[in-house]
Amino acid sequence: MTNAQLLAMARDNLTRFTAAPAPAEALRHAIEGHEMVFALYPDESPRGFDTYLIKGKPLVPGASDEDLARFTTTAVPCADLSEALALERTFGDTRPGKH
Repeated sequence: MTNAQLLAMARDNLTRFTAAPAPAEALRHAIEGHEMVFALYPDESPRGFDTYLIKGKPLVPGASDEDLARFTTTAVPCADLSEALALERTFGDTRPGKH
């Protein structure tokens, strides 16, 4: 997955979330419906954003590029790293009750 592809996914999701009658529910549905979810948030780099994997970390160790390409993946926009970390606590692999 390239950074350009992740950025396109995050932009598409932002459009869906803002158009949804219940944006928070649309966000939850997008995250829960994918095996790997990246948060994109603004930074000072030349590309203008950084990424943080909020869901799917247990899938990465030892996985080949081909393995990773098979997982359902999406990206969601965040205001900053703090928001990405909050989404990880709420929807990530180690949230309470998740085994």
